[in-house]
Amino acid sequence: MQRDVVSELVFWARPDNQPFISDFTKEKPEVPMAAMKKQEEKHMVTVHDVRGQESQFTLEGNGFQYAQHDIPGMDRAEDPTHVETVIIPQTEELVRNITGATRTITFAHRVRCLAVDENLLANNRAPAHSVHSDFTVPGAFRMLETIIPDPEERQQLLKGHVEIINVWRPLKKVERDPLAVCDWTTLDQNDIIRHRLVLPTGWNELGKYVFNPSQKWCYLSSQQPQEALIFRQFDSRKADEGGMSLPHTAFVDPDSADGPARESIEIKMFAFSDVTHVRQ
Repeated sequence: MQRDVVSELVFWARPDNQPFISDFTKEKPEVPMAAMKKQEEKHMVTVHDVRGQESQFTLEGNGFQYAQHDIPGMDRAEDPTHVETVIIPQTEELVRNITGATRTITFAHRVRCLAVDENLLANNRAPAHSVHSDFTVPGAFRMLETIIPDPEERQQLLKGHVEIINVWRPLKKVERDPLAVCDWTTLDQNDIIRHRLVLPTGWNELGKYVFNPSQKWCYLSSQQPQEALIFRQFDSRKADEGGMSLPHTAFVDPDSADGPARESIEIKMFAFSDVTHVRQ
């Protein structure tokens, strides 16, 4: 049975200038953090349950899709060896099968749980309750330079199809803080805000979003570990259209706000397709 949820999502107000820069190299962290907080705008949104309609949403068409994909030992996601030798390789294989990619490179993974102290909050292990995407187009190219430092190799790869794919799944049935994604076909490109983080180690640029009533937000109720959510965070073919970096956020379901803490794993990777393998 489908169960739509009305919940408060955290967006951003449109800034005067872009990119909106948060410089952590010149001031105490509290200063840029406070400026970021001032940008927040909360809106009540209907998050549509796609249970029973999963096949209607595709990575190509909507920027996300769900896939039945069982990996043994998901309860061992806190074991780095198991993640590196079992979970990541099998997840990369899933992405290659879906995208037609000939090469995948995982560059980040994270196990999330409810943060109960400041140390966990600092490590970003709590579900992220703010509408965002992991990269803008400049941010994605910056990450590509980090992962593929050789300029000639990068240019060769860019002759084909370059994607950043996030694969998210719970470690047990989701009863609290489910993950919502925005159907890319309902997103106005003018509502993307470039948010550049300047850190001592360099910079990254992620996406924040202005609320728009035309946006359609989706989730999968009672999502299970074998129900993987695959969504785009960059598509080189759409670099002139926002890069198909899909907005997403955890949200509060009022009927399960006090339920068991959500535990999940997300795996981020580049997926490269040769020119002859690019899907049209």
